[in-house]
Amino acid sequence: MKRRDFIRLTGSTALAGGLATAGLPVFAQATELSMMTWGGLWGASMAERVGVPFTEATGVEVVQDTGSSPVERITKIKISEDDQIYDLVQLADGVVPLAEAQGTLEDLDVNSPNLPYLKDVPEKFRTKGWVAMIYSALGIVYNPDLVKNPPTSFADLWKEEYAGQIVLPAINHSIGPYIVPIGALAAGADLKDAETGFAKLRELVALDPIWARDTDSIMSALQTGEAAIGLLYKSQTYTVLANGGNVKWVFPEEGAITYMSGTGIAKGTKNLEAAEKYINATIDPNLQSWVTEVYNYAPTNPATLEKLSPELQERVQFTSEEQERIINLDQDFMSMNRADWTDMWNRIVAGG
Repeated sequence: MKRRDFIRLTGSTALAGGLATAGLPVFAQATELSMMTWGGLWGASMAERVGVPFTEATGVEVVQDTGSSPVERITKIKISEDDQIYDLVQLADGVVPLAEAQGTLEDLDVNSPNLPYLKDVPEKFRTKGWVAMIYSALGIVYNPDLVKNPPTSFADLWKEEYAGQIVLPAINHSIGPYIVPIGALAAGADLKDAETGFAKLRELVALDPIWARDTDSIMSALQTGEAAIGLLYKSQTYTVLANGGNVKWVFPEEGAITYMSGTGIAKGTKNLEAAEKYINATIDPNLQSWVTEVYNYAPTNPATLEKLSPELQERVQFTSEEQERIINLDQDFMSMNRADWTDMWNRIVAGG
């Protein structure tokens, strides 16, 4: 195993509000934590908004590995379990069941003195070994300059007028497999009807979509006008707008799909105490507001909402009618089928 694309995260200036655990003694054993996460703006923001205050409060540096997809992160932890070189891993909710099924995450102890904020995060945002720090809803985004008839449903993605201008997450993206249940939804079938979902994928491939490996690439395609329509979280529509793109977000008639992302501790970590304290920092209401300020994601610690401006609160909240129509996919079912779906997706996209 080789560590690739590592970025050393250090800093000397604490953010306003500081880390809730400030004043704690420097750890006697841990001097560095290794965390697998996403690169780009996300990795840089994690470094500045969480890594810097965490290091100042604890003396423990955080090193990022940004060279792996979420599924690859799970594999790296698994093959290192006899002599674990990783401490932390960030994953979207769609791959957490896979990580837990393979036994790659340490259980999070709600009674640990290192995790005082864990109990404040609603149970819907955490699992046995993972806690979300952000959430939003996946829907349709489009450029009104390029789309004459605004979409209203997921089914509209299959319109021939969008050929060559649709941007979608590739299968190695955290939500790559979502195109299968979305295809089933578009056809009026059950979310778990994979046969119908893949039949719709074949139709979609014929429209020559842009397949994006990561969310930054989706946003870039929309911002530059390379794509006219695609799938994106409501939260990141505001990011595209802030970067000069012209887009609008649609809550699909079929319902928007919930999305969460967070952090777990690698099984067998040699730095459990420090890793717990880092997890706690990701859900610290004194720090967590950055996920809204930078990305327009909703924070998972309810106490953070009170610290947001009215404008930001409005961006991350949904109406009661919308909340009733938000779809929670069966992540365990999708995780169980992820390998087969990945193989099928690759064959269909390759023309097989």
